[in-house]
Amino acid sequence: MEDKLNIMTFDLKISLKDFELKSGQIDLKGFLNLNNHIADSIQNICSFSSYVNFAETIVDGFRIRGSINSVFNHKRFIQSLKYLQEKNRTTWSGHFTYTDKTDSFVFLAPEFELLEDE
Repeated sequence: MEDKLNIMTFDLKISLKDFELKSGQIDLKGFLNLNNHIADSIQNICSFSSYVNFAETIVDGFRIRGSINSVFNHKRFIQSLKYLQEKNRTTWSGHFTYTDKTDSFVFLAPEFELLEDE
């Protein structure tokens, strides 16, 4: 019998309006209201689209795309994703998957409801 691996895959994006960045870097933990473990886990698969308007950097999009070979608290992660879309009055599109040794789930944006098997 083949053991299942702990893996999460992401294909999520969100458009932002009027999100100004005063410093040159975005703190992922603060931006998404995450704990250190989740922020560190997804850091390498996150990207921002931005442009410079006078002295500020304007972030107009954010994407989480790729996979990680670990799992984290997906309920806590969903709370953070919903918080960002409510705070910025916008919506996520895409999905993410969670697979561990016993379960496998697909969560669809923007409500992050569980995709049921047919």
